[in-house]
Amino acid sequence: MRISILVPVYGVEQFMEACAVSLFEQTYDDLEYIFVDDCTPDRSIEVLRSVLERYPKRQQQVQIIQHDRNRGLGAARATLLHASQSDFIIYADSDDVMATDAVEKLYRRQQETDADIVSGAYRRLYADGRLGEAILPFKGDRDAMLRLMLVQNTIEHHVWGRLIRRCLHTEGNIDFVEGINMAEDYCVMPRLLFQASSHAFIDDVVTHYRENTTGTFFNWLNHRNIQSYLAANRVVGQFLKDRDTARRYVYPFELGLLNPLYHAMRIGLTPKEVNDSCHFPPTTWLLRCCVLLFYHRSTRKLLRWSYLLLKHYYVKRVQNSI
Repeated sequence: MRISILVPVYGVEQFMEACAVSLFEQTYDDLEYIFVDDCTPDRSIEVLRSVLERYPKRQQQVQIIQHDRNRGLGAARATLLHASQSDFIIYADSDDVMATDAVEKLYRRQQETDADIVSGAYRRLYADGRLGEAILPFKGDRDAMLRLMLVQNTIEHHVWGRLIRRCLHTEGNIDFVEGINMAEDYCVMPRLLFQASSHAFIDDVVTHYRENTTGTFFNWLNHRNIQSYLAANRVVGQFLKDRDTARRYVYPFELGLLNPLYHAMRIGLTPKEVNDSCHFPPTTWLLRCCVLLFYHRSTRKLLRWSYLLLKHYYVKRVQNSI
């Protein structure tokens, strides 16, 4: 079975070699590698080509696409997805390192379960070379996984480190959105889970995720990024509005929306700016009351605690149902 590994490249010269080596040394052979050069300002692509010269057996499997201008991570992932021709895909970030048997183990689990999505564990890779403890994937069913992902900050919503059936994207019309470069993963993963029939997992570490290469969450939380974050929520919300006819996921989505609303208020966005980025007024009376707190700066902390408290009880309820 052919599997595509999809890698956006921008500003990762110092990490590109380690990433490329880990990809080209995969124990699984039937691979297609697609890289997108999003007009990187450094020597990342030169490093990639240099590494590729060491792996002549991989050279026919590699495609490097170049954007004519820097279009951002959302557009780069979309280009990668559209270029792929395989039945299954794996997204990889170009500053991370993949375990050399990652694809093989994800593939074997997929063959055992016929799952649409297979998730692996990961470790954080720190600047001094230390590896953190293994962070295991969620082990509940697809429905519970989607509910917990929608309430946000509960389970991981990254697209990397997973084997994904490509037709979830194509048949579900699920794509990355150009301009959504922060929370672009959240824009896509809940929709893929909604479209999927099943989810499986392995406890093996498949990715070493490089930590703090762009700063902490609060360091890069600015107007542009929070508007991208809100836009990602808008895409997910519109998708659920169109597809979730039984309204099974309305409450967890609206509850999760309180999180970006709080951060938008925290950095000073106006209600108009928020509505322009993501206009999804909650439909349940409890969450409507919470959103009213957003419009008053003096109640900012109350909005935050409302979200955390409601999320705590909702997460416990979902976990008890597993």
